[in-house]
Amino acid sequence: MPLYEICHSTPLTPAQKSQLAQSITRLHSTTFHTPSLFVNVRFTSPEPVGDYFVAGKPMQPTSPNRIIATVRTGGSRTKEVFDEVGRQIGRFWDDIVVNADGAKGNDVRKARKLHFTVFAPMLAAVENGVVIPGAGEEGSWLKNNMAYFKEQAEVGNDEHFKDMLKEIEEREDLKSFIS
Repeated sequence: MPLYEICHSTPLTPAQKSQLAQSITRLHSTTFHTPSLFVNVRFTSPEPVGDYFVAGKPMQPTSPNRIIATVRTGGSRTKEVFDEVGRQIGRFWDDIVVNADGAKGNDVRKARKLHFTVFAPMLAAVENGVVIPGAGEEGSWLKNNMAYFKEQAEVGNDEHFKDMLKEIEEREDLKSFIS
């Protein structure tokens, strides 16, 4: 459903990428009652030096670290909710990246900081073979697609769907949708 694209000029270790992806996935899936299978996180390399501008000036010596998330909006997914999700992602970034290895000094901290997190609305999507629901329609969507999800897990032997079915059984918020 959502796609979080993390463009980073600060080198990230595989462990940092994993921690960020897991933290964002957990936050998004529990805040918006979404199975983890439908939360996507992608890490991208920054553009060449001199190709990113802020206030009309090129960012030097590197472009800023940033996250652009394409998400479903509307209903209870208000600006205030996304503001809080953005603040929480900033705290994750600080803990995992900025403060990694006990970083000291303003230059190191400045180079590692997260410049922004932007949330852009998603009009429509098809993911893993199903049309993604509108914001707030997760319950009926989950219930209406359970047969397909089970078929993918059992007949298609798809580990991702098997994990999703297990997650639904373990999470009360998701389980309540299909009861």
